[in-house]
Amino acid sequence: MTVWYVITKIFTFPGALTKAFYEQLMCKIFKCPVEDNRYLRTDEMCGHVEHEFIERPVASFMYCFIPGLLNFFFAMFLGLFPLVNVLYLGNYSGFVASSQILSSAITDANAVALVDMLLPIIFMWLCVSMLNNLFPLLEDAVVMKEQYSKLNGFAKVIFFPGYIVMSIGARLEKYGISFIILAVLSFVFAIV
Repeated sequence: MTVWYVITKIFTFPGALTKAFYEQLMCKIFKCPVEDNRYLRTDEMCGHVEHEFIERPVASFMYCFIPGLLNFFFAMFLGLFPLVNVLYLGNYSGFVASSQILSSAITDANAVALVDMLLPIIFMWLCVSMLNNLFPLLEDAVVMKEQYSKLNGFAKVIFFPGYIVMSIGARLEKYGISFIILAVLSFVFAIV
């Protein structure tokens, strides 16, 4: 665990909170007791839930996969607004004027300009926050690897791509490298 890992988790706290919530929800679905459900901590469990050992191989895979998948879909939903409006349509202003709710609530011209500037930035930060918290804890990925050998041949073929992506992602996230990669990719896609 590094200090950089905790800093990235605190900076992307909305994604860390939703990921930990989804993990606790998966524990409840698979009837796995939760030992510590504090979502934001200053150790390697920041953004994760401490739980008992998950016995079944498929349940272990789903526990690692489903919270990241839900965070990914939520990120795509949040990122759709700024990406379409700003990057593709070139609409850098007019968010408040085009919304009846916002235009009736905000009447000052300076406030309108501020909200027009901040709204896409906030949505992109939420999107990046969700995308930074896709992968399981490294210990959960190791348990998933151990239980992978218990699966039959057909299940191994089906779960192999997800297993590889989650194992590599967990190792990258442990050192906060996933945040750096995500920042570089966001910068590159913004230029293109």
